[in-house]
Amino acid sequence: MSLQIREQIQKEALDAVLPFRRAGLHVSMGVGKTYIGLQYISKVGGKVLVVAPKVTIFKSWKDDAEKFGLSNLLKNITFSTYISLTKHDPNSYDLIVLDEAHNTKASHDLFLHMFGGRILGLTGTPPKYKYGEKGMMMEEYYPIKYSYGVDDAVEEQILNDYRIFVHTMPLGIANNCLVGKGDKKFYTSELKNYNWLAGEIEKALSEKQVFMKRIMQLNAIKQYKTKLNFAKFVMGKVAPDEKLLIFANTTEQAEEICSNSHHSKNSKKVNEDTLEAFASGKITRLSAVEQLSEGVTIPHLKHILIMHSYGNEKKASQKIGRALRLNKDEVAHVHILCYKNTVDEHWVKKALEDFDLDKVKWTNWDYQQGQYKRLQEKLLT
Repeated sequence: MSLQIREQIQKEALDAVLPFRRAGLHVSMGVGKTYIGLQYISKVGGKVLVVAPKVTIFKSWKDDAEKFGLSNLLKNITFSTYISLTKHDPNSYDLIVLDEAHNTKASHDLFLHMFGGRILGLTGTPPKYKYGEKGMMMEEYYPIKYSYGVDDAVEEQILNDYRIFVHTMPLGIANNCLVGKGDKKFYTSELKNYNWLAGEIEKALSEKQVFMKRIMQLNAIKQYKTKLNFAKFVMGKVAPDEKLLIFANTTEQAEEICSNSHHSKNSKKVNEDTLEAFASGKITRLSAVEQLSEGVTIPHLKHILIMHSYGNEKKASQKIGRALRLNKDEVAHVHILCYKNTVDEHWVKKALEDFDLDKVKWTNWDYQQGQYKRLQEKLLT
C-alpha cells in the first residue's frame, strides 16, 4: 500500500509543477524527490543543470537514473554545487533543478535572474516564511506548488514513525568555563557566564549590538560542557548493537564525544571509510557536525542525538530525517538536548513547530551527587 501511495504522490507532484516555468516541490524524504526530478527532466528535455549543496548528492542522481532506466538523461545533465553555481553560463541550459533548494541565497540571485529557462526546486524543508533572504528566493525562483511533509509520509506509512525526547538540564555551576582573551582569561561557571551575556543583551543600545551579543551568547552556549557530559550519558543508554548518530556543536566536541567522527577537518578518505563502517554496522556510534544532516541515507539508523538545535527548523528536520528510513513497523528515537530556563528552550520549541507535538516528550533532569537524575516531568508551553 505504501508503494502505491508513494507512486500516487510522485504523480501528483509531477503534475503540479509541469504547467509552470518556475515551480517548487516540498516533498518529504522517502517519497522520491530525485525520481520526481528525473521524471521532470524526461518530460521537459533539453540541457539540464542540477544544483546540490554537496558533491555526494550527485551520486544519488546517477544511481537513481540507472535504477529507473533513465540513464540516457545523464548525457544532458551537468552537476554543480551551490558554491560553484555562478561559475556556469546561464545561457548554456534549458532547465535548472535546485536540489535541496532551501540552500539558494541572495548570492545566486543574479545568475538565476539571468537564466531564461525552466527552474524546478526540490526540498523537504522549504523556508517557513516568504520574507527574509531564503523565503524571497523561494518565492521568486521556486514557488511551492505541491506539499507533502514528513508527518504526511509517516501517517501513510511511507516513513517509519518517530518519537522525540527533549532532555532539559540546568547550566553548570562549577567554575570550568574559560572566558576572556589574552591575559584577561579566567574561569567562571556556565550559569554565571550565561547570566552575564543575557545582561549584556539587555544593555545593548542598537539592533546591531543586540545581534552581535546574541551571536556571542550562541557561541558560548555551544561551548558549554554540560551537554557534552549528558550526551555521553545518553550514549550509554542506547543498546551497543543499535546505531546512534550524534550531531555535535563543534569538531572538537565531535572528536571528544566519540572515537569515530565525520567532519570537515578529517580527510576525505577518513570520512568515507568511517561513514562506510557506520552504514555497514561495523561501528554503531558516529559523531558529526553538519555534514551528515542531509543527502545521506544510513541503513538501520534508529537513534539520533542532537546537541544543539539553533532554533533552525530546517536543520532540525534534516537531522531527524536521517532516522526515518527504518522498516515501517519500527520507531526512531530522537534525543535533543536543551538548557532549561534559557533561550535554548525557545530555540528547541521553534525548531519543532512543524512536527507532531504529540510525539514530542520533554524530560527534566538535574545533576546531583555526580550523576544525572530525572525529575518530575515538565511540559513547556
